[in-house]
Amino acid sequence: MELAIPEFFNQLTNFFNDWKRIEQQQQEVVQEKNSFEQRLNLFFKEWGDLPPIEEIVEQPLFVDSVALENFFHNFKIAAEPIQSAKKQGFALNVWKAAGLGTKEVRNSPVLKWFLDCRGDHGQENEILLMFLKLLPSRFHQYQPANYSARDECCPLGNLENRVDIEIDAPEFLLFIEVKIYANEGVDQLKRYYREAMLKAKNASKDWAVIYLTNTGHLSTNEQDIKAALLNDDNEITKLIHENLRNDEQDRLIGMSWLTISKLLYQYANRKDANNRGAWLAKQFADHIKTFN
Repeated sequence: MELAIPEFFNQLTNFFNDWKRIEQQQQEVVQEKNSFEQRLNLFFKEWGDLPPIEEIVEQPLFVDSVALENFFHNFKIAAEPIQSAKKQGFALNVWKAAGLGTKEVRNSPVLKWFLDCRGDHGQENEILLMFLKLLPSRFHQYQPANYSARDECCPLGNLENRVDIEIDAPEFLLFIEVKIYANEGVDQLKRYYREAMLKAKNASKDWAVIYLTNTGHLSTNEQDIKAALLNDDNEITKLIHENLRNDEQDRLIGMSWLTISKLLYQYANRKDANNRGAWLAKQFADHIKTFN
C-alpha cells in the first residue's frame, strides 16, 4: 500500500515531534533527580555545620526557709479574724441549710416575708419601699405603712389563678409571679393580668404584674395580652374592656433574681452589722444570686 506524499510527510513530522517531546521529558527527569540529590547533599552538609546543642545545667531551686516561715506565720495571724467569724456563725447561710435550693414554692414565701411589713424580720416596710423603686416611676411616690403580703393566694377566689405573691396596699396592688427554672403556664400572665386589673378596678388603685425570672425577660408582650383580653367574650372580662382600651401605663414588668439580690445587698450594707434581719437579707441575696 503506497502512501500519498503529503500524508507521509505529516506522519514523519509527527514522529520527530513525539521523539523530541520524549527526549525532553527524559532530560527533565534527570534534572529533577540531580536537583533532589543536590538538595539532599546540601541538607546534610548544613546539618553537619550546625553548632552542638548546649547542655543546660539545672540549677537547684532556692527556697528561703526564713521568708517562707514568716509568710505562714503572718498568714495564720491574718486568718484569725476569719476563723473567729466562722466560729461565731457569720459564714453560715440559713437559707442554704434550710434546703431552699431552686424550688419556687420554697423561695417565694421567703421573698414575701422580706416584703411584708409585718414580718418578724423587724425591717417593717423598708425593703418594700426599695422594691418599689425598681418599678415604673409612678410607684416611687407610694409610702405604704400598712399593707397585706400573701403568698400562694387566689385574689378573686379562682383556684386556677393562684398568685405566688400578692402585695395589697391602699394605693396599689402588686402580683409577683415567681419563676426559677419553670416555664410560664398556659396563658398564665394573661390570666394574672386580667385578675389584677379586675381587682384593682374594684378598689380604684394602681397595679402591676411582676414576672420574676432568672433573666428578667418577659415571655409575653403586654400588647398581645391586651389584644387577647379585648377579644375575650367572657362576661367578666368584658368588665375591663374599656380599661384595657384607655390604659396607657406599663403594667407588666419583667425583673430578674439578680436585681432582687442587688437590692437586698444594698439594703443590708447600709444597716448595722448587728441587725439580724439585714443579715438574713444578705444571706438570701447570696442564695438567689446563684440562679442563672
